[in-house]
Amino acid sequence: MASDYDNQLIESVAVRRNRLLTALLYGGNPNERRWADTVKLFLFSVAVAALIAAVCVGYSFVTNLLEQNRAKQQQQQSTAAGPLIDGGSAAGAAGGSPVTKHTSVTEHTIIDHLSHETGAWQPWRMPTHG
Repeated sequence: MASDYDNQLIESVAVRRNRLLTALLYGGNPNERRWADTVKLFLFSVAVAALIAAVCVGYSFVTNLLEQNRAKQQQQQSTAAGPLIDGGSAAGAAGGSPVTKHTSVTEHTIIDHLSHETGAWQPWRMPTHG
């Protein structure tokens, strides 16, 4: 009978230690623990979904902005390329043959640095003479 009491005592101490360990790791009330875990998982899922949506919207915004800038540059280049080739309208009106003006690479770079609205040098593109 004494060994039965000892076994019972050892078993109750082991059960108590197990309960204390789970209470320390997961909290005291197992029902509350399940509810809190579910809410934490739901909030984490909502946060991850919001982050993914924000990344998608940001990527879409940046690609749209870059595409608009690219289209604007192509439009500006097409309008700037028009005056580079002279159809010879003045020469044709004077009775001569139409002459095509050939521009060199340096003229292209100079024209690219001029403002399209005013035809003046842009402040950050001022040529330096030295």
